[in-house]
Amino acid sequence: MSIIQSIRDKAAPVTIGVIAISLIGFILMDAGRSGLGGGVSPTDAVGSINGVDVSYEAFQDKMKLNEQMYQMNGRNVDDMTRQQIYSDTWRSVVEEELLEQEYRKLGIDVTDKEYNDMLFGKNPPEWLKGQFVNERGEFDAVAAKQALNEVKKGKTGVDKDLINDVYLEPMVQGAKRNKYFALLQNSAFVPKWMAEKTIADNNMVASFSFVTAPYSSVADSTVKVTDEQILEYARKHADEFKTEENSRSIAYVSFGFEPSAKDTADVLNALNGLKADFAAAADPGAFVSRNGSGQPFYDGYFSKSRIQIPVKDSIIGAGVGGVYGPYLDVQSYVLSRVVDVKEMPDSVKAKHILIGTYDPRTQQPTLDEATAKKRIDSIEALIKGGANFDSLAVKLSDDEGSAVKGGDLGFFGQGSMVKEFNDFCFEKRTGEMGVVKTQFGYHLIKITDQKNFGPAYKIAYLSRAIEASQATINEALLKANSFASIAKDVKSFDAAVEKGKYTKLLAEEIRENEYTVGALGVNRPLVKDIFEASVGEVLPEPVEMANQFVVVVVTGEEKAGLPSAKKLRPMVEAIVRNEMKGKALVEKVKDATTLEAAAQKWGVQVQRADSISFLSPSLPVAGYELLAGGYGFYKAGLNKVSKPFAGNTGAFLVRPEAIGAKADAAANVAEMANTLLSQQKNTLLYSSMEALRKAATVVDKRSKFL
Repeated sequence: MSIIQSIRDKAAPVTIGVIAISLIGFILMDAGRSGLGGGVSPTDAVGSINGVDVSYEAFQDKMKLNEQMYQMNGRNVDDMTRQQIYSDTWRSVVEEELLEQEYRKLGIDVTDKEYNDMLFGKNPPEWLKGQFVNERGEFDAVAAKQALNEVKKGKTGVDKDLINDVYLEPMVQGAKRNKYFALLQNSAFVPKWMAEKTIADNNMVASFSFVTAPYSSVADSTVKVTDEQILEYARKHADEFKTEENSRSIAYVSFGFEPSAKDTADVLNALNGLKADFAAAADPGAFVSRNGSGQPFYDGYFSKSRIQIPVKDSIIGAGVGGVYGPYLDVQSYVLSRVVDVKEMPDSVKAKHILIGTYDPRTQQPTLDEATAKKRIDSIEALIKGGANFDSLAVKLSDDEGSAVKGGDLGFFGQGSMVKEFNDFCFEKRTGEMGVVKTQFGYHLIKITDQKNFGPAYKIAYLSRAIEASQATINEALLKANSFASIAKDVKSFDAAVEKGKYTKLLAEEIRENEYTVGALGVNRPLVKDIFEASVGEVLPEPVEMANQFVVVVVTGEEKAGLPSAKKLRPMVEAIVRNEMKGKALVEKVKDATTLEAAAQKWGVQVQRADSISFLSPSLPVAGYELLAGGYGFYKAGLNKVSKPFAGNTGAFLVRPEAIGAKADAAANVAEMANTLLSQQKNTLLYSSMEALRKAATVVDKRSKFL
């Protein structure tokens, strides 16, 4: 991301190009392969993976790095995003350590020669080779290596650890991972007979008769599923249901403090009281600042098309010095005063050369002011003396994003740039050039085009948010405290809800490492309080969040592992009930020797399935049934009636009658072998990591540190 994007108020880190140039400080050195913090005291560990402790410091460093990566991509890191980063970071830490343990067992590593070749060989990484190109457009490895000397002198001002973590270490880990997965994939093998059999199986067709009694034919009310049956099923399918984190459930009552009618009227009256003084103020900007406006004064101009306010015609219509309002704008009342109007372009095209003095990512100075000013003045003198602006921008500008285009920024609208840059571009005229200082350094700017001239307005806004007054807040808090004083446990909590006719709300499955509490939103301290309390306990103080006070009682807990029968029941009950129905239906026809006899006992008709494909056994009435369809291809059972058995949608008896194969002229054994081999290899990539995770002993103690 380029510096000009920082100028556009995004304040993102510098481009990969800047990083790549200073990257050479790591060349031919140890890449600083990161660990999880060897020798970590268990009390300082956020967890362990097969006995290897993960230090809090190492985990936090990875968290911060991932947050920086989000920001470098222009994404805002709010609390919800931070929770996702937090979870993803832990998963990646576990995966990386499990792989590292496998690498050590197998002797997989990246040698110094391989490391050097990855950077300077025939296929250097894209983020590096684009920075060092000779006159033939080829990667210049010699020039890249020579850059090492500059880095060693400490003149780049780039965070070396960040370079290592973002570019070098992932490159090394990627190479190891490729070696590891190559070993796994090369173990895949498909013999010719398997490909031939797969083709033969896929071409098989069968015809058979069957009877089925759907599970829906047995009323649910007649089949009672006990908790033990629920748990027994879950134990047999533990991988599907076991959880890795403790979770808790809460109930809560909310006492909101939205602005009252009086609060709204007070804001409106306050602005009306300031209206005359605002109109008479000699310095409207200072008046806005002095009176605590929720919208700070912007000392610049916007064309009418750039003013995104529904009542802009009324604001402009009041004329210079005229005050309009108060008017409602979302959750605020606003007074507007047109301070000035002048003819200005709606958009400007410009190019610039930046001599930077400040790195917005590290928030550290990169060059002293005096030196930067001398450099930009020298560049200006060269251009005025006939030097080419574009060529100098390519060679000298610290904004790599625009430097590669000769400094060209394209067209941009009012307010897109920081104020000093913006004012020069919109108040000067096409063809003018000058030096402008901003927070990022010194810019030599040349205006190359301007369009859509028209009136532009400088407007001062005096804004007051409509918020709950302290009296309104205190009233809600008093109610919350009163409720909390009589709600000491679940029983008294429910009694207080009923007595006060309050609405009891629920938040379930709050995991120990989460930031979010159901519909209440993000509140990590509340999550910690919920897990520090005992089950059945009411939190001692009402919690303030999102214009409300909430009184919380901890209603339940689920330990990591298999959930309770209560939690499992909604997921499992229907499955277990169908199993029980299947057993009852099978028992009912266990002595039947013909399809007709079974059909009579079940009260159904014998069905016919013709030309059913082995590859996709979809049956009339019953639908996709692997077991029933598969039995139709049982050659030893031709013209014999199967024993009754339970299927996916009901109970069945099947009588195979004809088994054959359809011709497939396009069948190709070699192609089928390649397809099966590709499927095996792709499955290995996922299943190998799943196998490592299942076999690992992972202890997660992150919640104690957050």
